Amino acid sequence: MLEAGTQAEILRLYFSEKLSRREIAKTLSINRKTVGKVIARRRVICSPQQQAARTSILEPYYPQVEKMLEDAPARSAVNMLQHLRRMGYMGGITILREYVRTIRPSPPEEAFFMLNFAKGEAAQVDWGEFGDVFGNGTKVHVFVMVLCWSRMLYLEFTLRETLPTLLRCYERALRFFGGRCREYWHDNMPTVVAERIGRLSRFTQGFLAYVGFHGFHPVLCNKGAGNEKGRVEDGVKLVRHQFWPGRRFTDIDDINRQAFEWRDLFANRREHETTRKVPELMLENERGLLLPLREDPYDTDDLLSCKVSRFFRVRFEGNTYSVPWTLVGKTVTVRADDKQVRVFYGHQRVAQHERCYQKNQDIKKATHEEGLWGIKPGASKNWQHEAIASFGPHARRYLELISAGTRSLRAELRELLFLATVYGHQPLEQVIGELLQTGRVGVSHIERALRLREAPQKAPPPLNLADGNLHFVPPVPNLTTYDALLLEARTEEEEPG
Repeated sequence: MLEAGTQAEILRLYFSEKLSRREIAKTLSINRKTVGKVIARRRVICSPQQQAARTSILEPYYPQVEKMLEDAPARSAVNMLQHLRRMGYMGGITILREYVRTIRPSPPEEAFFMLNFAKGEAAQVDWGEFGDVFGNGTKVHVFVMVLCWSRMLYLEFTLRETLPTLLRCYERALRFFGGRCREYWHDNMPTVVAERIGRLSRFTQGFLAYVGFHGFHPVLCNKGAGNEKGRVEDGVKLVRHQFWPGRRFTDIDDINRQAFEWRDLFANRREHETTRKVPELMLENERGLLLPLREDPYDTDDLLSCKVSRFFRVRFEGNTYSVPWTLVGKTVTVRADDKQVRVFYGHQRVAQHERCYQKNQDIKKATHEEGLWGIKPGASKNWQHEAIASFGPHARRYLELISAGTRSLRAELRELLFLATVYGHQPLEQVIGELLQTGRVGVSHIERALRLREAPQKAPPPLNLADGNLHFVPPVPNLTTYDALLLEARTEEEEPG
Protein backbone atom coordinates (compact mmCIF):
# COMPACT_ATOMS: atom_id res chain seq x y z
CA MET A 1 0.00 0.00 0.00
CA LEU A 2 1.22 3.48 -0.85
CA GLU A 3 2.12 5.76 2.02
CA ALA A 4 -0.62 8.15 3.06
CA GLY A 5 1.51 11.14 2.05
CA THR A 6 1.96 9.78 -1.49
CA GLN A 7 -1.79 9.13 -1.82
CA ALA A 8 -2.55 12.68 -0.69
CA GLU A 9 -0.02 14.05 -3.20
CA ILE A 10 -1.66 12.06 -6.03
CA LEU A 11 -5.07 13.53 -5.19
CA ARG A 12 -3.64 17.04 -4.96
CA LEU A 13 -1.85 16.81 -8.31
CA TYR A 14 -4.90 15.38 -10.06
CA PHE A 15 -7.76 17.43 -8.60
CA SER A 16 -5.94 20.69 -7.79
CA GLU A 17 -3.08 20.90 -10.31
CA LYS A 18 -5.07 19.09 -13.05
CA LEU A 19 -2.20 16.78 -14.05
CA SER A 20 -2.99 13.63 -16.00
CA ARG A 21 -2.49 10.13 -14.59
CA ARG A 22 0.52 9.63 -16.84
CA GLU A 23 2.14 12.87 -15.68
CA ILE A 24 1.51 12.04 -12.01
CA ALA A 25 2.96 8.54 -12.43
CA LYS A 26 6.06 9.98 -14.08
CA THR A 27 6.47 12.71 -11.46
CA LEU A 28 6.14 10.35 -8.47
CA SER A 29 7.83 7.34 -10.18
CA ILE A 30 4.94 4.97 -9.54
CA ASN A 31 2.73 2.78 -11.71
CA ARG A 32 -0.03 4.55 -13.67
CA LYS A 33 -2.60 1.91 -12.64
CA THR A 34 -1.80 2.59 -8.98
CA VAL A 35 -2.38 6.30 -9.60
CA GLY A 36 -5.71 5.49 -11.20
CA LYS A 37 -6.85 3.42 -8.21
CA VAL A 38 -6.11 6.25 -5.76
CA ILE A 39 -7.96 8.76 -7.96
CA ALA A 40 -10.93 6.44 -8.41
CA ARG A 41 -11.54 6.08 -4.64
CA ARG A 42 -10.90 9.86 -4.04
CA ARG A 43 -9.60 9.34 -0.52
CA VAL A 44 -6.52 8.36 1.43
CA ILE A 45 -6.40 4.90 2.98
CA CYS A 46 -4.29 4.99 6.12
CA SER A 47 -2.04 2.05 6.93
CA PRO A 48 -1.81 0.74 10.52
CA GLN A 49 0.26 2.95 12.74
CA GLN A 50 3.90 2.03 12.70
CA GLN A 51 5.48 0.79 15.88
CA ALA A 52 6.46 3.70 18.05
CA ALA A 53 10.11 4.65 17.77
CA ARG A 54 12.39 3.76 20.65
CA THR A 55 12.39 6.55 23.21
CA SER A 56 15.58 8.25 24.36
CA ILE A 57 16.76 8.23 27.97
CA LEU A 58 16.91 12.01 27.66
CA GLU A 59 13.28 12.38 26.56
CA PRO A 60 11.78 12.84 30.08
CA TYR A 61 14.16 15.81 30.52
CA TYR A 62 13.33 17.59 27.26
CA PRO A 63 11.24 20.28 29.03
CA GLN A 64 14.09 21.04 31.47
CA VAL A 65 16.64 21.28 28.64
CA GLU A 66 14.38 23.60 26.65
CA LYS A 67 13.76 25.76 29.73
CA MET A 68 17.51 26.08 30.39
CA LEU A 69 18.12 27.13 26.79
CA GLU A 70 15.27 29.62 26.99
CA ASP A 71 16.79 31.21 30.11
CA ALA A 72 20.35 31.23 28.71
CA PRO A 73 20.65 30.44 24.96
CA ALA A 74 24.47 30.31 25.17
CA ARG A 75 24.51 27.69 27.94
CA SER A 76 26.85 24.77 27.13
CA ALA A 77 25.86 21.12 27.11
CA VAL A 78 28.36 20.42 29.94
CA ASN A 79 26.70 23.03 32.13
CA MET A 80 23.24 21.58 31.41
CA LEU A 81 24.50 18.05 32.16
CA GLN A 82 25.52 19.15 35.66
CA HIS A 83 22.00 20.39 36.38
CA LEU A 84 20.39 17.31 34.85
CA ARG A 85 22.47 15.01 37.07
CA ARG A 86 20.81 16.57 40.12
CA MET A 87 17.41 15.78 38.54
CA GLY A 88 18.30 12.09 38.13
CA TYR A 89 19.48 11.99 34.51
CA MET A 90 21.66 8.85 34.01
CA GLY A 91 22.61 9.24 30.33
CA GLY A 92 25.73 10.66 28.70
CA ILE A 93 26.57 13.99 27.12
CA THR A 94 26.55 12.82 23.49
CA ILE A 95 22.77 12.50 23.14
CA LEU A 96 22.40 15.72 25.13
CA ARG A 97 24.63 17.58 22.66
CA GLU A 98 22.73 16.13 19.68
CA TYR A 99 19.39 17.24 21.11
CA VAL A 100 20.66 20.70 22.06
CA ARG A 101 22.01 21.13 18.53
CA THR A 102 18.50 20.60 17.11
CA ILE A 103 16.66 22.98 19.47
CA ARG A 104 19.17 25.70 20.35
CA PRO A 105 17.62 29.04 19.35
CA SER A 106 19.19 30.96 16.53
CA PRO A 107 21.08 34.17 17.26
CA PRO A 108 18.70 37.11 17.73
CA GLU A 109 20.39 39.18 15.02
CA GLU A 110 19.36 37.50 11.78
CA ALA A 111 18.15 38.72 8.41
CA PHE A 112 15.18 37.08 6.70
CA PHE A 113 13.87 37.09 3.18
CA MET A 114 10.38 38.51 2.85
CA LEU A 115 7.94 35.76 1.85
CA ASN A 116 5.64 36.68 -1.01
CA PHE A 117 2.58 34.66 -1.99
CA ALA A 118 0.38 34.73 -5.06
CA LYS A 119 -3.40 35.00 -4.94
CA GLY A 120 -4.95 31.78 -3.66
CA GLU A 121 -1.55 30.18 -3.16
CA ALA A 122 -1.36 29.70 0.61
CA ALA A 123 -2.91 30.20 4.03
CA GLN A 124 -1.37 29.93 7.51
CA VAL A 125 -2.92 28.17 10.51
CA ASP A 126 -2.14 28.40 14.22
CA TRP A 127 -3.56 28.01 17.74
CA GLY A 128 -3.49 30.46 20.64
CA GLU A 129 -4.24 29.70 24.29
CA PHE A 130 -6.21 31.96 26.64
CA GLY A 131 -6.20 29.90 29.85
CA ASP A 132 -8.99 28.81 32.21
CA VAL A 133 -11.45 31.62 31.47
CA PHE A 134 -14.47 30.19 33.33
CA GLY A 135 -12.64 28.74 36.35
CA ASN A 136 -13.78 25.15 35.75
CA GLY A 137 -10.40 23.67 34.77
CA THR A 138 -11.08 23.84 31.01
CA LYS A 139 -8.75 25.99 28.91
CA VAL A 140 -9.98 28.17 26.06
CA HIS A 141 -8.11 28.12 22.73
CA VAL A 142 -8.42 30.15 19.55
CA PHE A 143 -8.03 28.77 16.02
CA VAL A 144 -6.79 31.33 13.49
CA MET A 145 -6.42 30.98 9.71
CA VAL A 146 -5.11 33.82 7.53
CA LEU A 147 -4.98 33.97 3.73
CA CYS A 148 -1.41 34.96 2.90
CA TRP A 149 -2.18 37.30 -0.01
CA SER A 150 -5.30 39.19 1.09
CA ARG A 151 -4.62 38.83 4.87
CA MET A 152 -8.30 37.89 5.35
CA LEU A 153 -8.69 36.38 8.82
CA TYR A 154 -10.89 33.63 10.26
CA LEU A 155 -10.97 32.88 13.99
CA GLU A 156 -12.92 30.56 16.26
CA PHE A 157 -12.64 29.80 19.97
CA THR A 158 -12.74 26.18 21.15
CA LEU A 159 -12.31 24.14 24.32
CA ARG A 160 -10.02 21.55 22.72
CA GLU A 161 -7.03 21.35 20.37
CA THR A 162 -7.71 17.77 19.24
CA LEU A 163 -7.57 16.70 15.59
CA PRO A 164 -11.38 16.49 15.16
CA THR A 165 -11.70 20.01 16.64
CA LEU A 166 -8.98 21.26 14.28
CA LEU A 167 -10.72 19.73 11.26
CA ARG A 168 -14.11 21.19 12.24
CA CYS A 169 -12.49 24.62 12.44
CA TYR A 170 -10.80 23.96 9.09
CA GLU A 171 -14.13 23.12 7.46
CA ARG A 172 -15.84 26.25 8.75
CA ALA A 173 -12.85 28.40 7.73
CA LEU A 174 -12.84 27.04 4.16
CA ARG A 175 -16.53 27.81 3.78
CA PHE A 176 -16.03 31.26 5.30
CA PHE A 177 -13.43 32.07 2.63
CA GLY A 178 -15.49 30.42 -0.12
CA GLY A 179 -12.69 28.15 -1.40
CA ARG A 180 -9.35 26.56 -0.59
CA CYS A 181 -5.72 27.46 -1.19
CA ARG A 182 -3.11 25.20 -2.72
CA GLU A 183 -0.94 25.19 0.44
CA TYR A 184 -1.58 25.42 4.17
CA TRP A 185 1.29 26.26 6.51
CA HIS A 186 1.43 24.95 10.09
CA ASP A 187 3.78 24.98 13.03
CA ASN A 188 4.60 21.99 15.24
CA MET A 189 0.99 21.02 16.11
CA PRO A 190 0.92 17.51 17.70
CA THR A 191 -2.37 16.79 15.89
CA VAL A 192 -0.66 17.52 12.55
CA VAL A 193 2.95 16.33 13.09
CA ALA A 194 3.42 12.72 14.20
CA GLU A 195 7.22 12.84 14.32
CA ARG A 196 9.90 15.41 13.66
CA ILE A 197 13.69 15.08 13.79
CA GLY A 198 15.53 18.13 12.55
CA ARG A 199 14.28 18.86 9.04
CA LEU A 200 12.67 15.43 8.70
CA SER A 201 9.00 15.22 9.62
CA ARG A 202 6.01 12.92 9.30
CA PHE A 203 2.37 14.02 9.33
CA THR A 204 -0.32 12.17 11.30
CA GLN A 205 -2.45 9.66 9.42
CA GLY A 206 -5.70 11.43 10.32
CA PHE A 207 -4.47 14.77 9.01
CA LEU A 208 -3.17 13.21 5.79
CA ALA A 209 -6.61 11.70 5.20
CA TYR A 210 -8.06 15.22 5.42
CA VAL A 211 -5.33 16.57 3.12
CA GLY A 212 -6.18 13.94 0.53
CA PHE A 213 -9.90 14.70 0.80
CA HIS A 214 -9.44 18.39 -0.10
CA GLY A 215 -6.31 18.01 -2.23
CA PHE A 216 -4.06 20.69 -0.76
CA HIS A 217 -0.36 20.60 0.08
CA PRO A 218 0.57 20.78 3.80
CA VAL A 219 3.69 22.78 4.67
CA LEU A 220 5.47 22.49 8.01
CA CYS A 221 7.31 25.60 9.21
CA ASN A 222 10.80 25.28 10.65
CA LYS A 223 11.20 25.48 14.41
CA GLY A 224 11.85 28.99 15.60
CA ALA A 225 11.26 30.46 12.14
CA GLY A 226 8.67 33.06 13.07
CA ASN A 227 8.94 34.75 9.70
CA GLU A 228 7.55 31.65 7.97
CA LYS A 229 4.17 31.98 9.68
CA GLY A 230 4.30 35.61 10.64
CA ARG A 231 0.92 36.38 9.08
CA VAL A 232 -1.00 34.00 11.33
CA GLU A 233 1.11 34.85 14.40
CA ASP A 234 0.21 38.49 13.82
CA GLY A 235 -3.41 37.35 13.61
CA VAL A 236 -3.21 35.62 17.00
CA LYS A 237 -1.57 38.73 18.49
CA LEU A 238 -4.33 40.87 17.00
CA VAL A 239 -6.95 38.71 18.73
CA ARG A 240 -5.02 38.71 22.01
CA HIS A 241 -4.35 42.45 22.18
CA GLN A 242 -7.26 44.07 20.32
CA PHE A 243 -10.22 41.73 20.84
CA TRP A 244 -9.66 40.05 24.20
CA PRO A 245 -8.86 42.80 26.75
CA GLY A 246 -11.75 44.22 28.77
CA ARG A 247 -14.39 41.74 27.63
CA ARG A 248 -16.61 39.51 29.77
CA PHE A 249 -18.03 36.18 28.63
CA THR A 250 -20.68 33.78 29.92
CA ASP A 251 -19.68 30.66 27.93
CA ILE A 252 -17.83 29.54 24.80
CA ASP A 253 -20.81 30.44 22.58
CA ASP A 254 -20.76 33.99 23.94
CA ILE A 255 -17.02 34.24 23.20
CA ASN A 256 -17.56 33.19 19.59
CA ARG A 257 -20.56 35.47 19.16
CA GLN A 258 -18.47 38.47 20.19
CA ALA A 259 -15.42 37.22 18.25
CA PHE A 260 -17.33 36.80 14.99
CA GLU A 261 -18.82 40.26 15.34
CA TRP A 262 -15.36 41.77 15.97
CA ARG A 263 -13.88 39.79 13.05
CA ASP A 264 -16.50 40.99 10.55
CA LEU A 265 -16.84 44.60 11.74
CA PHE A 266 -13.24 45.41 12.63
CA ALA A 267 -10.50 42.83 11.94
CA ASN A 268 -11.24 42.29 8.25
CA ARG A 269 -12.30 45.87 7.55
CA ARG A 270 -9.31 47.65 9.05
CA GLU A 271 -6.39 48.92 7.01
CA HIS A 272 -3.75 46.21 7.39
CA GLU A 273 -0.52 47.38 9.04
CA THR A 274 1.74 45.78 6.42
CA THR A 275 -0.19 45.94 3.16
CA ARG A 276 -1.99 49.22 3.98
CA LYS A 277 -5.05 47.68 2.30
CA VAL A 278 -8.39 46.39 3.59
CA PRO A 279 -8.45 42.53 3.76
CA GLU A 280 -12.18 42.32 2.99
CA LEU A 281 -11.68 44.27 -0.26
CA MET A 282 -8.57 42.26 -1.16
CA LEU A 283 -10.48 38.98 -0.74
CA GLU A 284 -12.81 40.06 -3.55
CA ASN A 285 -9.79 39.96 -5.86
CA GLU A 286 -8.45 36.70 -4.45
CA ARG A 287 -11.63 34.62 -4.16
CA GLY A 288 -11.79 33.93 -7.90
CA LEU A 289 -8.42 32.12 -7.72
CA LEU A 290 -9.31 29.94 -4.74
CA LEU A 291 -9.93 26.30 -5.61
CA PRO A 292 -13.56 25.11 -5.32
CA LEU A 293 -14.68 23.07 -2.32
CA ARG A 294 -16.09 19.57 -2.54
CA GLU A 295 -19.85 19.31 -2.16
CA ASP A 296 -19.73 16.27 0.12
CA PRO A 297 -18.71 17.22 3.69
CA TYR A 298 -15.80 15.63 5.52
CA ASP A 299 -16.69 13.61 8.62
CA THR A 300 -15.07 15.58 11.46
CA ASP A 301 -16.78 13.87 14.42
CA ASP A 302 -14.84 12.41 17.32
CA LEU A 303 -15.26 8.63 16.98
CA LEU A 304 -15.02 5.95 19.65
CA SER A 305 -16.10 2.31 19.71
CA CYS A 306 -16.66 0.93 23.20
CA LYS A 307 -18.61 -1.57 25.28
CA VAL A 308 -21.50 -0.43 27.47
CA SER A 309 -20.62 -0.98 31.13
CA ARG A 310 -22.81 -2.81 33.66
CA PHE A 311 -23.87 0.61 34.92
CA PHE A 312 -25.18 1.30 31.34
CA ARG A 313 -22.55 3.98 30.75
CA VAL A 314 -20.02 4.76 28.01
CA ARG A 315 -16.82 6.66 28.76
CA PHE A 316 -15.71 9.56 26.59
CA GLU A 317 -12.98 12.15 27.35
CA GLY A 318 -12.89 11.34 31.07
CA ASN A 319 -16.68 11.53 31.54
CA THR A 320 -19.43 8.90 31.55
CA TYR A 321 -22.66 9.17 29.56
CA SER A 322 -25.75 7.02 30.14
CA VAL A 323 -27.49 4.85 27.57
CA PRO A 324 -30.64 2.70 27.91
CA TRP A 325 -29.92 -0.07 30.40
CA THR A 326 -30.95 -2.77 27.92
CA LEU A 327 -27.69 -2.10 26.01
CA VAL A 328 -25.45 -3.37 28.80
CA GLY A 329 -22.63 -5.45 27.30
CA LYS A 330 -23.27 -4.25 23.73
CA THR A 331 -20.58 -2.61 21.60
CA VAL A 332 -21.66 0.86 20.49
CA THR A 333 -20.17 3.77 18.56
CA VAL A 334 -19.78 7.19 20.20
CA ARG A 335 -19.80 10.21 17.88
CA ALA A 336 -19.25 13.74 19.17
CA ASP A 337 -19.11 17.21 17.67
CA ASP A 338 -18.65 20.56 19.41
CA LYS A 339 -22.08 20.44 21.07
CA GLN A 340 -23.42 16.89 21.24
CA VAL A 341 -22.34 13.38 22.20
CA ARG A 342 -24.38 10.75 20.35
CA VAL A 343 -24.33 6.98 20.86
CA PHE A 344 -25.20 4.60 18.00
CA TYR A 345 -25.90 0.90 17.79
CA GLY A 346 -25.33 0.17 14.12
CA HIS A 347 -27.12 2.97 12.27
CA GLN A 348 -29.57 3.59 15.12
CA ARG A 349 -29.01 6.44 17.55
CA VAL A 350 -29.76 5.17 21.06
CA ALA A 351 -28.67 8.16 23.20
CA GLN A 352 -27.78 11.82 22.90
CA HIS A 353 -26.32 14.24 25.47
CA GLU A 354 -24.87 17.72 25.57
CA ARG A 355 -21.08 17.47 25.43
CA CYS A 356 -19.35 18.12 28.75
CA TYR A 357 -15.83 19.60 28.65
CA GLN A 358 -15.09 19.13 32.35
CA LYS A 359 -13.60 15.94 33.81
CA ASN A 360 -14.96 13.09 35.96
CA GLN A 361 -18.61 14.02 35.34
CA ASP A 362 -21.52 11.58 35.07
CA ILE A 363 -24.07 12.74 32.51
CA LYS A 364 -27.29 10.74 32.60
CA LYS A 365 -30.97 10.74 31.67
CA ALA A 366 -33.71 9.31 33.89
CA THR A 367 -35.43 7.71 30.89
CA HIS A 368 -32.46 5.37 30.44
CA GLU A 369 -33.36 3.68 33.74
CA GLU A 370 -37.01 2.98 32.88
CA GLY A 371 -37.87 -0.67 33.37
CA LEU A 372 -34.69 -1.51 35.26
CA TRP A 373 -36.45 -1.73 38.61
CA GLY A 374 -38.75 -4.36 37.12
CA ILE A 375 -36.02 -6.98 37.19
CA LYS A 376 -34.77 -6.18 40.69
CA PRO A 377 -35.64 -8.34 43.73
CA GLY A 378 -39.27 -7.95 44.78
CA ALA A 379 -40.47 -6.88 41.34
CA SER A 380 -42.95 -8.79 39.22
CA LYS A 381 -41.28 -11.84 37.66
CA ASN A 382 -43.41 -11.59 34.52
CA TRP A 383 -42.79 -7.93 33.72
CA GLN A 384 -40.51 -8.69 30.74
CA HIS A 385 -43.07 -11.11 29.29
CA GLU A 386 -45.87 -8.58 29.81
CA ALA A 387 -43.85 -5.74 28.25
CA ILE A 388 -43.09 -7.72 25.09
CA ALA A 389 -46.64 -9.06 24.81
CA SER A 390 -47.88 -5.46 24.80
CA PHE A 391 -46.11 -4.85 21.46
CA GLY A 392 -48.86 -6.64 19.52
CA PRO A 393 -50.29 -10.00 18.37
CA HIS A 394 -47.14 -11.05 16.50
CA ALA A 395 -45.01 -10.57 19.63
CA ARG A 396 -47.49 -12.60 21.72
CA ARG A 397 -47.48 -15.38 19.13
CA TYR A 398 -43.66 -15.32 19.12
CA LEU A 399 -43.56 -15.73 22.93
CA GLU A 400 -45.84 -18.80 22.67
CA LEU A 401 -43.54 -20.39 20.08
CA ILE A 402 -40.25 -19.87 21.89
CA SER A 403 -41.80 -21.21 25.10
CA ALA A 404 -42.29 -24.52 23.28
CA GLY A 405 -38.72 -24.64 21.99
CA THR A 406 -35.29 -25.17 23.48
CA ARG A 407 -34.01 -21.59 23.28
CA SER A 408 -33.08 -19.73 26.44
CA LEU A 409 -36.16 -17.74 27.43
CA ARG A 410 -34.07 -15.38 29.54
CA ALA A 411 -31.79 -14.54 26.59
CA GLU A 412 -34.71 -14.16 24.17
CA LEU A 413 -36.61 -11.78 26.47
CA ARG A 414 -33.48 -9.74 27.19
CA GLU A 415 -32.60 -9.38 23.51
CA LEU A 416 -36.16 -8.55 22.49
CA LEU A 417 -36.23 -5.70 25.02
CA PHE A 418 -32.86 -4.53 23.71
CA LEU A 419 -34.10 -4.52 20.10
CA ALA A 420 -37.25 -2.65 21.15
CA THR A 421 -35.06 0.00 22.79
CA VAL A 422 -32.88 0.43 19.70
CA TYR A 423 -35.41 0.17 16.87
CA GLY A 424 -38.76 0.87 18.55
CA HIS A 425 -41.77 -1.31 19.44
CA GLN A 426 -43.69 -0.94 16.18
CA PRO A 427 -40.84 -1.89 13.78
CA LEU A 428 -40.05 -4.86 16.04
CA GLU A 429 -43.68 -6.04 15.92
CA GLN A 430 -43.71 -5.77 12.11
CA VAL A 431 -40.45 -7.67 11.66
CA ILE A 432 -41.60 -10.43 14.03
CA GLY A 433 -44.73 -10.82 11.90
CA GLU A 434 -42.65 -11.06 8.71
CA LEU A 435 -40.34 -13.60 10.33
CA LEU A 436 -43.21 -15.80 11.50
CA GLN A 437 -44.47 -16.00 7.92
CA THR A 438 -41.17 -17.62 6.96
CA GLY A 439 -41.55 -20.23 9.72
CA ARG A 440 -38.51 -19.05 11.69
CA VAL A 441 -37.88 -17.82 15.21
CA GLY A 442 -34.79 -16.45 16.94
CA VAL A 443 -33.62 -12.96 17.92
CA SER A 444 -30.59 -13.25 15.60
CA HIS A 445 -32.97 -13.40 12.60
CA ILE A 446 -35.01 -10.51 14.00
CA GLU A 447 -31.97 -8.30 14.51
CA ARG A 448 -30.62 -9.06 11.02
CA ALA A 449 -33.96 -8.08 9.48
CA LEU A 450 -34.11 -4.86 11.52
CA ARG A 451 -30.57 -3.92 10.47
CA LEU A 452 -31.42 -4.41 6.81
CA ARG A 453 -34.54 -2.25 7.15
CA GLU A 454 -32.65 0.59 8.84
CA ALA A 455 -29.42 0.49 6.78
CA PRO A 456 -29.17 3.46 4.39
CA GLN A 457 -29.56 2.42 0.77
CA LYS A 458 -26.73 3.88 -1.27
CA ALA A 459 -27.41 4.28 -4.96
CA PRO A 460 -24.40 3.61 -7.20
CA PRO A 461 -22.83 6.77 -8.64
CA PRO A 462 -23.69 7.63 -12.25
CA LEU A 463 -21.38 6.17 -14.87
CA ASN A 464 -18.79 8.69 -16.07
CA LEU A 465 -18.14 7.90 -19.71
CA ALA A 466 -15.17 10.29 -19.74
CA ASP A 467 -13.35 8.28 -17.08
CA GLY A 468 -10.02 7.10 -18.46
CA ASN A 469 -10.22 3.91 -16.38
CA LEU A 470 -13.45 2.88 -18.11
CA HIS A 471 -12.81 0.58 -21.05
CA PHE A 472 -15.73 -0.82 -23.04
CA VAL A 473 -15.05 -2.99 -26.06
CA PRO A 474 -18.22 -3.88 -28.01
CA PRO A 475 -18.50 -7.52 -29.08
CA VAL A 476 -17.51 -8.34 -32.66
CA PRO A 477 -20.62 -9.41 -34.59
CA ASN A 478 -20.70 -12.88 -36.12
CA LEU A 479 -21.18 -12.18 -39.83
CA THR A 480 -21.96 -15.84 -40.60
CA THR A 481 -25.35 -15.27 -38.97
CA TYR A 482 -26.20 -12.66 -41.58
CA ASP A 483 -24.95 -14.99 -44.38
CA ALA A 484 -27.27 -17.75 -43.17
CA LEU A 485 -30.26 -15.39 -43.21
CA LEU A 486 -29.37 -14.24 -46.74
CA LEU A 487 -29.09 -17.83 -48.05
CA GLU A 488 -32.38 -18.74 -46.44
CA ALA A 489 -34.12 -15.79 -48.13
CA ARG A 490 -32.71 -16.73 -51.55
CA THR A 491 -33.87 -20.34 -51.14
CA GLU A 492 -37.41 -19.20 -50.45
CA GLU A 493 -37.39 -17.04 -53.60
CA GLU A 494 -36.20 -19.93 -55.81
CA GLU A 495 -38.84 -22.39 -54.55
CA PRO A 496 -41.89 -22.64 -56.89
CA GLY A 497 -44.98 -20.89 -55.57
